[in-house]
Amino acid sequence: MIDQYVSVKRCGETAVVTIDNPPVNALHPDVADAIARAAGEVEKDRTYRSMILTGLGKCFVAGGDIRYFTSIDRAGAARMALRVQAMQEKLFSLRVPVIAALNGHALGGGLELMLACDFAIAEEHIKIGVTEVQLGLIPGAGGTQMLFTALPSGTAKRLLFTGDRISAEEAQRIGLVDSVCPSGTVVEAALEVTERINKAGPLAVEAAKRSANHRLRHSLDEGHRREVDIFSALFDTDDHREGITAFLEGRAPEYQGR
Repeated sequence: MIDQYVSVKRCGETAVVTIDNPPVNALHPDVADAIARAAGEVEKDRTYRSMILTGLGKCFVAGGDIRYFTSIDRAGAARMALRVQAMQEKLFSLRVPVIAALNGHALGGGLELMLACDFAIAEEHIKIGVTEVQLGLIPGAGGTQMLFTALPSGTAKRLLFTGDRISAEEAQRIGLVDSVCPSGTVVEAALEVTERINKAGPLAVEAAKRSANHRLRHSLDEGHRREVDIFSALFDTDDHREGITAFLEGRAPEYQGR
């Protein structure tokens, strides 16, 4: 799939979705819609077991489209934010894991987009920041909410109030990104992770994501109940039976996704 702003490349059972809105991959509603369409294609194609989201050029996403901001009023700003939020919800709820492969800076809306993914890998040279306050704004696509699921409250507020740009190394130290890799290698690093994901039982991975994401939005008690429901349902799948049989026979499982 090739869109005006997004391309999708198949790498085995992984979809590599690349944002292409030069020069800095600024995020505006049309770009958000293109990402959502790409995610929809991945959702429908059951041969995909994972997705990588990255950017083309020097930035992952350098924030919102400032020129677009000058063309909208309060009502337009609300519509824009809702469209971007809808795209991010698509990534959050996608049946397969989504890795943000940060090839370049992730600022403002770029950080929010990263937070909608399941985890992130960053190249060593990049900067990450919630920079909206430097434009007299706050994040409008979930940043003030999602940041607090990723970081301790004080750290999240410091980044939110200052608009500071932090290094990839610091982002890893505070838990905002999972790992850091040399410049120019992030997609390769992400593919190494998805290769391991793709070897696991696909229904189990999808179930693990659903259960983990449920916990992010519900109480621990509700999360426990949901986990039991999902765990027990997997006992009715062919994949579970294949996994157990393969283990007992000392061979690699051959999962079919059913």
